[in-house]
Amino acid sequence: MDSENYSVLLIEDDKLDQIAFERLVKEQKLPYECTIAPSVARARQVLASNRFDVILADYMLPDGTAFDILDAAKPAPFVFVTGAGDEAVAVKACKAGACDYIIKDRQRNYLKTIQITIDNAIRHKKTEAELRLLSAALTGAEDSMYITDMNDKIIFVNRAFCKTCGCEEKEILGKNSTALCEESAIGAEVREICPDADVKEVGFYHTRKNGTRFPVSLSRTAIRDEKGRKIAMLGTVREISESPLAETQEQYG
Repeated sequence: MDSENYSVLLIEDDKLDQIAFERLVKEQKLPYECTIAPSVARARQVLASNRFDVILADYMLPDGTAFDILDAAKPAPFVFVTGAGDEAVAVKACKAGACDYIIKDRQRNYLKTIQITIDNAIRHKKTEAELRLLSAALTGAEDSMYITDMNDKIIFVNRAFCKTCGCEEKEILGKNSTALCEESAIGAEVREICPDADVKEVGFYHTRKNGTRFPVSLSRTAIRDEKGRKIAMLGTVREISESPLAETQEQYG
């Protein structure tokens, strides 16, 4: 994680656990601004007027359980802290919306995992936010776009794509991308000229659901992970005139 400070709410009624957590933050010089709430009621008061980057909550509290706080804690990532033997509760918590859980032990060795758990929870939240932003951008884009996995299976189409191609999202998701095109205007060999290139463009004819046939330009861009590995392909479909296709056919034979 970077050097940014993060606000952390610890919901814990055990004084020794509170002290141990604060000592950990101080000794490890962790970039956390910590607030402690010893009960459900106090946690709700704090959450009503403050926002936190991550929340850790002991399952059993004097006036309820961590489940009583889940809704009030949103959208902050929520981590359950449960005792040994409560793994089933932890799984239930994750299904209810918690992002992770920690199993508490009497020796308090669980504290050694808190930094990793908090960092992962914050990173996960940031990734989700970035994905929502990307999804909104692609969904609202004027260009017709789709995404395939590395097996060429379509996993996303935007509204413009459905409008251009005259189909519904459910009709195209899960299909191979070759289903998008009636026939190639260039030829399969052209697509293999630069097999490792990040961007490829080719012309096709497409037939809408209503039977209308029209030419399109299809470009595909590799989506890579942080290590540079291809993980998906982004396709952009643009309706074009007949002349560019004819020129391309003549060029590539």
